Amino acid sequence: MKRYFLPVLLVLSLSSCIGIESQISVGSDGSGTLRLDYRISQFLREDRTLPLPVSREDFQRAVSVEPGLSLVALNQREDEQDVYIDARIGFDRVEALNALGGSGQIGLSYTVEGSRHILRQRVYPGQSSQGISAESLKMIETFFQGYELSYLVSAPAPIQAHTLGELSEDRRSLRYRTTIPELLKQKDEVTLEVIW
Repeated sequence: MKRYFLPVLLVLSLSSCIGIESQISVGSDGSGTLRLDYRISQFLREDRTLPLPVSREDFQRAVSVEPGLSLVALNQREDEQDVYIDARIGFDRVEALNALGGSGQIGLSYTVEGSRHILRQRVYPGQSSQGISAESLKMIETFFQGYELSYLVSAPAPIQAHTLGELSEDRRSLRYRTTIPELLKQKDEVTLEVIW
């Protein structure tokens, strides 16, 4: 049994998260707020390679080492199966949010090219050279059923272009949803790019 769980843990630690809703609102100067609402299986709680904080101490440590971050609010609860976290973080610049995860695991960037503002987030780095076996994917579907990734980006001006997701009617926000199994089937990197 252990030989099956090790590849699954590796894959999950490389994915962006495990059941998460991310809502980022960016102002015209690149500052803004991020709301993270996510759940992590108790099975993986002690895994230090997870890409997001799993305790108040983790959040406080992240905001204390990165200038321009502030923990606005944090609610945490748990049951036998999962840990539930709802956090709001203020930021002076988008890249500061990368301090919430391990090196490069969150993958957020914000650039201005002329009149274009470009927000990028790497959602999934792509499969390793060995790929993911059908057996491992089946285990992920079984053990992590119902774990969804949802990204909402709110921009200060109408969104002109995007790589993933659906625009709101006023073109000021974009939502992208996927599931862990759907994401892990992707061989190449999956990046959400929003341009306004």
